[in-house]
Amino acid sequence: MMKSRTAAICAVMALTTLSLFAADQKEKKTGNKVWDSGSFGIYMNGKRIGTEKFQIEQKSDFSVATSEIKVEDGSTKADQTAEMQITAKGELRSYVWHATSPLKEESSVEAKDQLLVEHVVPADQKKMDVPHILPVSTVILDDNFFSQRELLVWRYLRTGCYFKQNEGLVCGPSHFGILVPHQHTAGEAVMDLIGRDKVTIKGQEQELNKFKLDTDGATLWLWVNDDYKVMKMSASNFEVIRD
Repeated sequence: MMKSRTAAICAVMALTTLSLFAADQKEKKTGNKVWDSGSFGIYMNGKRIGTEKFQIEQKSDFSVATSEIKVEDGSTKADQTAEMQITAKGELRSYVWHATSPLKEESSVEAKDQLLVEHVVPADQKKMDVPHILPVSTVILDDNFFSQRELLVWRYLRTGCYFKQNEGLVCGPSHFGILVPHQHTAGEAVMDLIGRDKVTIKGQEQELNKFKLDTDGATLWLWVNDDYKVMKMSASNFEVIRD
């Protein structure tokens, strides 16, 4: 029963999210479509230390995700923005990251000759290029931008599920090549749908879809509602909760 229920939930989510990166002809005529917007509260040991404001929008032939994070934990202060553009095929079009504190830095990633090139302006303002032998299908999963984890959930549902005879839709672990521009490093992420789970958010118990995201040895748990929006994320020492 649990297996069939999970498959049914995953089927609805996967079939619906197939449209998230596709350019719909109706939307081309009527204007852009905002898939999600809002903010996440960032908590460390139960204390709120920051906020990420974000918006994920479908334009005529690509999607754009913008984020702004502000963090202050008493000893560290950070103020950063990011903008990512993704084609209808789910390939990276561009990515730009800016920081004004604790240091003034910036980094951008562009697709060039079917590979990725990172243009970096560190705090000393000595510009440099960092080429990455990575395909344009590589997932951007930058530090601190948690809305990018939601985008990965959508991509997983779109690509990580398949139909199997006599079983219907099956969702198993999926591996993704990732790039972390803030660290100028590449890695691997593995996402898996665990199933339905009851979790308490802001004092209210909810039954949500639980996902597991492993990134180079670090585990992040995500709880997603039936509108495909991440409501909570949790790791060993911090939580991220939708406002």
